[in-house]
Amino acid sequence: MNKLLLLFVFSLISCNRNSQMEIYKASTNLCEFDKKTIAEAYLNNVEYYRLHYPFEYETISWNTEDSTKQEEIEKQIDKHFQKYPKAKKDYVRFYKPSACRFSLKMNGYVSSPIPSKEQIFVSTDSIFYNKNATFCIAFLCVEEKFDELDGFEKEPHTFRAEAMVGFRKHSRDTLKMYPLTFFRLMGYDKKKTLVDDLIKIYTTRLKGTILPWSIYGENRFNHNVGEKGFFKESPLFMKYNDSTYCFQMYRIMSKDYPFDYPY
Repeated sequence: MNKLLLLFVFSLISCNRNSQMEIYKASTNLCEFDKKTIAEAYLNNVEYYRLHYPFEYETISWNTEDSTKQEEIEKQIDKHFQKYPKAKKDYVRFYKPSACRFSLKMNGYVSSPIPSKEQIFVSTDSIFYNKNATFCIAFLCVEEKFDELDGFEKEPHTFRAEAMVGFRKHSRDTLKMYPLTFFRLMGYDKKKTLVDDLIKIYTTRLKGTILPWSIYGENRFNHNVGEKGFFKESPLFMKYNDSTYCFQMYRIMSKDYPFDYPY
């Protein structure tokens, strides 16, 4: 049975969808290039965390009651992050869950022993752009097909749909992507209408949302994705400071951090 998980944590021209929403036409070449770029960047970020996040250190620390040993491990983790600073934070858990596996032997999560490209299949289903294609909302389908390995928890073959915000200064530039996690669909055992379901949620349920504990504060979302004015007036596109938009930031425990993923 398909499972629907809506996470209210953080929240279109489509190349291949008819719509009554405000739509701007992008060239087929640009759209296909962006689709490939977005999917590849997603996969590359998963692989980066698989290779460089210290899952094993964390697992040892969690299973150790010796405070002295825990302090030593924490020092090792800090030293590791000095070498790989971009692996330090993924508080919204956008990439890390696909980069690790649960080890029955170690009783905790460790880096997946198999390269991400052999386990994770990512495709960009649809992209909705603003008028000059400098902002967009992209919808992805992620298929997780983990191999069964001795000593690891059995992982089901599932699909999920993700949304992301894209930004570039000029239409000729490569998009830089940021997680959009107001709504996420996870745990589907069949692909079928998965992305359609997520698009429907973003185009019907975002309006009226207030997330006072998030980077958006008391600002109300007065538009669903794709409605007239969305790309100009949505809190997503407010300026956080002179050089940063709100969608490029996230808030955890009343502290603000930039999304600073490797790809």
